[in-house]
This record gives sequence, structure tokens and C-alpha cells, in this order.
Amino acid sequence: MGKNFFHSAVISSAIVAIASNMSFAQIAEIADWAGFRKAAVSFTFDDGAPSHISDGAPVFDKYGYKATFNLVTNWNPNWSGFQTLASNGHEIASHSDSHQTNMSGEEASSKANIAKNISQDYGCITVAYPNCNLPNENAVLQNYIAGRICNGSWQGISDNMGKNGPSNWAKVPAIMTGDQGSINSKNSFTDEMQKVIQSGGWVMFLTHGFSGKNNGSATYSPTDLSAIEGALQWAKQNDKDIWVAPFRSVAMYIKERNVSKIEPQDGGEVGTMSFKLSHNIADNISKYDYPLSIRIETDWTNVKVSQNNADIESKVENGYVYFDAVPNAGIVVVKNADAATEPPVDTPPTCNALTLDCYSAEELCSMGIAEHCSNPIVQIPNNAPLAVYKSSDNYIVVSGAQGKAITVFNNLGQIVRTTQGLGFEQKVYTGAKGVYIVKVENKTYNISL
Repeated sequence: MGKNFFHSAVISSAIVAIASNMSFAQIAEIADWAGFRKAAVSFTFDDGAPSHISDGAPVFDKYGYKATFNLVTNWNPNWSGFQTLASNGHEIASHSDSHQTNMSGEEASSKANIAKNISQDYGCITVAYPNCNLPNENAVLQNYIAGRICNGSWQGISDNMGKNGPSNWAKVPAIMTGDQGSINSKNSFTDEMQKVIQSGGWVMFLTHGFSGKNNGSATYSPTDLSAIEGALQWAKQNDKDIWVAPFRSVAMYIKERNVSKIEPQDGGEVGTMSFKLSHNIADNISKYDYPLSIRIETDWTNVKVSQNNADIESKVENGYVYFDAVPNAGIVVVKNADAATEPPVDTPPTCNALTLDCYSAEELCSMGIAEHCSNPIVQIPNNAPLAVYKSSDNYIVVSGAQGKAITVFNNLGQIVRTTQGLGFEQKVYTGAKGVYIVKVENKTYNISL
């Protein structure tokens, strides 16, 4: 039995050959999209309408999806209501302070005003420009990971983005919906989603208020909410192909996937594979710790996966083990649970923020550990509320729990999973239908699968 090692490291969706303790080669791959889906779609809502809280968000929650809500801070949005949305996993983003023709000069202040009123991971990290007008591009990219324009066709940009996103992260296109837009029925929504499934890309929709609802100031181009619900029903039926996620989540995933690398960790127990998933793009806006979807080719049928000694939800299907791992969050160990236990050989160290032989100074810097940076990264406060909800693919998901202990109980009070929060959000359990209790430190949540 030899040591575990990778023949080569990879970036993005490239394939890595792994020679393990077994006699066959293993393959590791980072998915283009979360869950190895074929494409991504984001729904964004402008102007902070009351109907976004009362009517829109509940439809997304019904199907296990989350959306992005862009607020004009001086329009007196229902901060408590939008905080409830943020606490349930939705994104609250900027749409300026005053909704003037151009938001130049409000790039930082609108972000700060939302951060003062809404508690969420990293605060406010994406922006949608009022009247579709790009303000000061440098100011945008100093405060946000991405900025949204309107229809790309208006500026000679394709609305159907490829798997690498837009050519300019300050000009992310979105298709207008409603009676003034090109998307105003279930079929027009699903047609666009089918196009990106075929191309392997990403499409974003831009909606204001809903027809016949209390829209406040969001009166432009109202959209029939039943058309959006029909689109979400279709997405649910095609969930294996289309990833429905907020603007920030897709942007983080693309940026991380394009620069992340997988590196071998020699040694370990018999029947294990160990590796490190890392990148160095963390900055003062985001830690970029959104989980990336990974699969490893294997003939093992009973597999356990952990990262930094925290269990990761995984599944074996069609000759692969599938799981999500967080870049820069510690060593990932994939273990054949049926293998005989032998003394470890050159067991890799457990990585954490202080284990210098696991990470280079550059990587430690990328994780926000400023003493290892030649140009220190501003520390990002993690004051996010906990969010626990069921995803569209029937996982219990926890966000805002970095570093916190997580325990899942079934309805008999038996522990079915213990782990620790690793990144921006985390799938912690999937199983039989029923009511589960999720305990995150001293808080408990009831979730039905």
C-alpha cells in the first residue's frame, strides 16, 4: 500500500488524477456550477417593494430557492421585513441611496447604510444601478464584488453569460421582466433558462413590482407573480440542470472556481485520500468562502468526507463521490468507510488558521490572517444571523455559522449529524422525509425534509 498523492493539481473544472491506496486511479473535478448542474440563474428585485416581502420571497422559499433584493436606502424600506428575508438566506443588496439618474458618489454610502440596517454575511456585496447607468466603475469594484446593469443588449453585451460570467464584473447584465420587458410569462422565463442549460452559462432576471400587489415605489414594469412561480416550478422539476441562486452566490462561485486549485496531501490512513482546496483572492469585500462542488471517481460504496475534521455531507452516485468543500478551510479527507483501519502513514496535519506547514504565507493572507500579509487584508466582520433552511435539492442548509458547532437530530431526538460551520453556507444533512431539529450552538431550528 503506497501513500496517497495527486499526479497533478488543477484549476477550475480540469481533471486531476489521484493515485490512492487502491489499485485504480481516482479523478477529482471541480464543478462548473453548484451541484454539478449545467447552468445558473439569478432572480433580482429592485426598489424594496413591500410586495417583495409579502408576496415574492415566500414563493422562493416555497421551492427552496433564494433571491436578491436591491434596496434604495432613502426610500424607507421595511428594514425589519428585509432582515427577516436576510435571516432566511436571501441576499439584500444595494440600489443606491437616492435612485438618482446616476448613483456616483453613493457607492460606499449605500453599502454602509444597508450594512447598518441588515445583518448578513459580509454586509452588502453586490449592487444594481438605478436607471441601469454604470457609475464610477473603480468605486463600484472597491465596494462590491459585482455590479448589475440592465439588459445587456442595450450595451452590446449578451444577456446569456458563459460559465465564466461577464467580461466586466461592474457590468453584469440582467433581462428586464414585466410589461415593459421581454420576459412576461412562464414560458419566456423558462425559454431563457433552457438557453443557458444548452450553453452551460448564467442568466439573471431584473424585476420591480408584481401585478396587482402593494409595490410602493416599485411601479415600473410590473410582472405577473404567477409567471415567476411557474418559472420556479419548472426550475424545481429541472433542479439537476439549473442552479437557482442569489447574485452574490453565483458571482462568488465563478470567481472562486476559476482560480481555486486542488493539491495533494501525502500520507494518511489506508483507504483515504487527502487534499487541500485553496485560492488567494480574498479581499476586504469578501473572504470568498462559498463552497465549491467536487466529485471524485471511485468504486467505494460507503464513503465519509470531512474538512478540517468537520463532517461534510456527501453522496456516492454512478461511480463518483459528490460533496461541497470550502476553499482555504482546511484539509479535505475522503475515506472508504469499509476499509480496514491501519496505523496512519505520514498523516497530514490538520489545517487551521495557525498551521503554517499546511498553508503558505500567501494562502494564510488570503484567509484574512493579516499578520501573514505584506499588504494586510481588512478583516471582514462576521455578524451574520444564522439561517437554516431546506434547499431545492432536499438538503438542510446552514449559513452564517462559520466556526460554530452544528448538530442535527431526527424526530426521535437521535443525533444524525455533528459537524462545524466552515464557510458562507453549508449543506449539513439530507435524509428521509420528516422533521429535524438543527442546533447551532445554543439556537435550535425545526426543518422539514
